[in-house]
Amino acid sequence: MPDPELPRSTTEPEAVISEIVRSADPACERIDVAAVLQAVFRQRPQLRTLAEVLQARPDLLTSGRPEGPRAIERLVRALREAGAEQLTLPRCGDCGRERPLTGLGDGARICTACSNRRNTRANPCVICGSTTLAGRDRSGRPRCRAHPPWGATDPAQELAKLIAAGPFGVSPATAQQAIRSIEPTRPGQLRLLWALEDTPGLLTGRGAEGPPKISALAHALIHRGARGVVVPSCPFCQRATDLKQRRDGLRCCGSCWHDTKIATCAACGRVRQIGGRRFDGRPVCGTCRQHDPFNHRPCSVCGEMRFRNLRTDDGGVCAACRQIPTAICATCGKRGPCYFANTAAPKCLPCSAKGRAEAVCTACGKHRRVNNRTATGEPLCGNCGNKPRPCASCGGNFRTSGRTPEGDPLCQTCWSKHPAAHRPCTQCGSVERLYRNGQCAACVRAADLRDVLSPPGGLVRPELEPVFEALLKPPPRTVLHWIHKVSARRAVLQALATERGPVTHEFFDRFAAARSVEYLRAALVAAGALPARDEQLARPERWLAATVARVSSAEDRRILRNYTNWQPLRRLRRLPAGQLVTHGRAETVRVEIRNVARLLEWLHDGGATLGTCTQDQVDAWLSDGPRTRATVRGFLRWTSRRGHSRPLTAPVISNYFTVRTIGKDRRWALVRPSSTTSNSKS
Repeated sequence: MPDPELPRSTTEPEAVISEIVRSADPACERIDVAAVLQAVFRQRPQLRTLAEVLQARPDLLTSGRPEGPRAIERLVRALREAGAEQLTLPRCGDCGRERPLTGLGDGARICTACSNRRNTRANPCVICGSTTLAGRDRSGRPRCRAHPPWGATDPAQELAKLIAAGPFGVSPATAQQAIRSIEPTRPGQLRLLWALEDTPGLLTGRGAEGPPKISALAHALIHRGARGVVVPSCPFCQRATDLKQRRDGLRCCGSCWHDTKIATCAACGRVRQIGGRRFDGRPVCGTCRQHDPFNHRPCSVCGEMRFRNLRTDDGGVCAACRQIPTAICATCGKRGPCYFANTAAPKCLPCSAKGRAEAVCTACGKHRRVNNRTATGEPLCGNCGNKPRPCASCGGNFRTSGRTPEGDPLCQTCWSKHPAAHRPCTQCGSVERLYRNGQCAACVRAADLRDVLSPPGGLVRPELEPVFEALLKPPPRTVLHWIHKVSARRAVLQALATERGPVTHEFFDRFAAARSVEYLRAALVAAGALPARDEQLARPERWLAATVARVSSAEDRRILRNYTNWQPLRRLRRLPAGQLVTHGRAETVRVEIRNVARLLEWLHDGGATLGTCTQDQVDAWLSDGPRTRATVRGFLRWTSRRGHSRPLTAPVISNYFTVRTIGKDRRWALVRPSSTTSNSKS
């Protein structure tokens, strides 16, 4: 039965609209108004709003006035096609014609043409005053077609040049192809260009700060061979997924955005995620939403006013009438209607209800999910139902993870070693602690590896067989942890599945230098799937390319790039045979180039360049920072010799011990006069 406290337009909007329509036009008696409403309006809030408006203004069906929601126009148009005679379509509030009224102006609905006309008149071009709006400039001001915001330049070409200048190893033509594949319009390309100019690190890990198309651009560049491009992950949960929402000024995934929609339920009083709202607008949780009469509709099978659990062509059915497939429950072993019937772990309705049941815990008094029960059947939450107790094996006070055949409790560590926890694998027959579906960790690892290394609907390509064999050597549970828990390594393995050609170090260089990716690279090198290389040399090469790209002046970038290639990198590459680049050597180069880049940026901010720099400016910069700034000495002496700058220098860095060291001859010279004096006195 409908709730008597709620208005009829809320509980029975279809009936209210049908009565008003038939009273306005007797010809609608021959029309199935309910079927028309179901075909036109798929969302129930639209019907509630329409019923409420028509109760207050039934004349809107016949007067042709452009007032009220657009649902009135859609209803009248559908009923006239079904045979209504006296219903009148609302006319545009500006031009007075019968058109789809998609806009709103001065409190009346207007057509698309009039809405566009109003919009152009309200946004004249800031340059010439024309009303042919083509877009908006960087400050948000309107620009006409004769003066578009991109001017005489092609934003795709400018954006491609900006990307090609970075450390990604792509040409401008390749970058432009990737840009046009994900954003064909010039305004969209211009927004991407502005975003990358404002935040240069959008493609190297800060993508959550940019527009949504950054993810698509990163994927397109990686697909075309770009190195070092990082697909942005959610900044809150670190999952690599689509970032379509915004939270705290950053783009995030849908799950993290939903985490912000938490409030006190108006029905049960618990602080939970909002599942809907009551008639008065107060939030309710998902469970209370199903019990709220405001959300009940007639079931198409039993006809009762209930929450529709499944939508059908007839409208929808409640949970009691929903047809659920039959299977053998993986929990209780009984055959009956089961959820997840098409998977390897079906679950019957009683077992699902037990898992979802919530009650007040008998021990702590908190309203939580029932995890255990007392001997008398009283509910217990997870914390109270499995309290720490002495382990029968090690004696430690831990939570019980299993029991011996005699019923003695065991902690997680002791249970994993106990013979009672070891069972034969259904696939290989080995007796050990099973991992999933009656299979050991080794069998599950091989199956999951083939699944993650295979493209959708395909098989593992021959070039990945060495990778597959190499990943069979680490411990099985470690590899399974990589696949299911470490999203960065799983992303690398999935990218390998869609890649072409042999596996090389250049492929791993496309991803961020995260520890998880480097560990996977080291595992493949140790197993022989990848050739060995000096990583302490490869990392500075990638880092130097990214650091040089951050220098603002193009001429200074060219000079710094030449210096790094012919001086510090050359020294590292020409080490004697058998010597590898150590972390200390690589860090010395990083410190030097980092300070050089800071000096060039400091000169650029002050309106100077390397060619116009004076020794006084260098001394001022050196005195205003730490002692490590003097590492620019080699760079300044090199530019002075090559004619890129005036004769410039910096002091030599030496520690206190080196300064105080005295040669052997000098020490004897200082000692002898003192010894001669003492002898003469004696």
